[in-house]
Amino acid sequence: MINEMIQYSDVKLTLEFTERMIQTSGERLAGSPGSKKAADSIKKEFESYCDSVTTEKFTFSPNAFLGYIRLLVILYVISTVFLWIQRPFYSVVLISIGILTMVMEFFFYKEFIDPLWQKKTGHNVIGTIEPEDEVKQQIIISGHHDCAYVFNFLYYQPKLYPLRLYGGLGSVFFMFLIPLIWSIFKLITGREPLLGTIWKITATILLLLVLQMWFFRGNKGTPGAGDNMIAVAVANQMGYIIANAKKNGQPLKHTRIILGSWDAEEAGLRGARAYCKLHEDELKKIPTYNFNMDCLYTLDDLFFLTTDINGSVNLSEKMAKECEQIAHQKGYKATKKPIAFLTGGTDAGEFGKIGVEATSLIAMPWGNDSRASVYHTPDDKVEAIEPEIVKASLKILHEYCMQKDQKISI
Repeated sequence: MINEMIQYSDVKLTLEFTERMIQTSGERLAGSPGSKKAADSIKKEFESYCDSVTTEKFTFSPNAFLGYIRLLVILYVISTVFLWIQRPFYSVVLISIGILTMVMEFFFYKEFIDPLWQKKTGHNVIGTIEPEDEVKQQIIISGHHDCAYVFNFLYYQPKLYPLRLYGGLGSVFFMFLIPLIWSIFKLITGREPLLGTIWKITATILLLLVLQMWFFRGNKGTPGAGDNMIAVAVANQMGYIIANAKKNGQPLKHTRIILGSWDAEEAGLRGARAYCKLHEDELKKIPTYNFNMDCLYTLDDLFFLTTDINGSVNLSEKMAKECEQIAHQKGYKATKKPIAFLTGGTDAGEFGKIGVEATSLIAMPWGNDSRASVYHTPDDKVEAIEPEIVKASLKILHEYCMQKDQKISI
């Protein structure tokens, strides 16, 4: 049994690792040279203590995931023109294409329009620490090293974020319903509806809410400290602690530890998806648990996910409960809960899709009306991360690994 305790030095090293990666890698947008540089540095770090380390390449379309936003804007403008020239059916068809794209790409994270966009190469880094005896289970400790684009709506006038988001999307659905009603009325009666002019004027006024969605995100990446280099740093420090204990004669008995640093999470979980697709058989061959981490900022906001990808994927209720109980044992307030709709997803969702037990540890307010103030902004720096959440994450994760190994070793 490993008796290693989490020390202040572990927290310090974790935060230093995060800062170093930000400073040396530069902007780490998915598939960029900076993200590749970060992957290379993480691999080098893993190699200093892991039994084996690999980098797995995959191809993906980094701009397709959020590409639906500008597509919606374009289709809305064209649909408005069709309304004014009394062709509502064409408006329905065009806006339906936009809504379908949004639902597939963002609601369900499907690669719906990805084949139409430029391809790039992503890099996942995987480090493995083997147990002393036969492998009976494995724990994947993961985070992502790519950074997000700056979300202008969150950086500028963040209090208006819900209004701008829901106002824009609501306008799009208005453009779907009104032309649909118009078309049905015209088909049945053979004449234009009396409210047609009012509807056209309303659609034109709502254009203001839709056009501003064009600027939803900027062209620059965030520093990505809390989202999500700190998670990779925690995984790295935990890997070092477990490997060092093994070196000193206190290895895990039957539990393989896999450290996963995924690329392209911000492009729709493409890195974790590539890993799960490539390794699905071996992930299901023995009991596997994915302890994922995302957005570690504030201790008071610690929780574990029970669903993912806008609620469309079930994660492990049992695993989330176990982690919640461990947090309570360590003296931390924590809860488990489903992901809020329209807040996206985490890499754990890809493991949940294939039936692997998974949860994500998150430590910030998680909702469209409340996020960490630095989330997806240029202020996402190490200073925004509370050292206490780093300590708590390490302690909970360490205890989880110890308990799982002890139970299977009895």
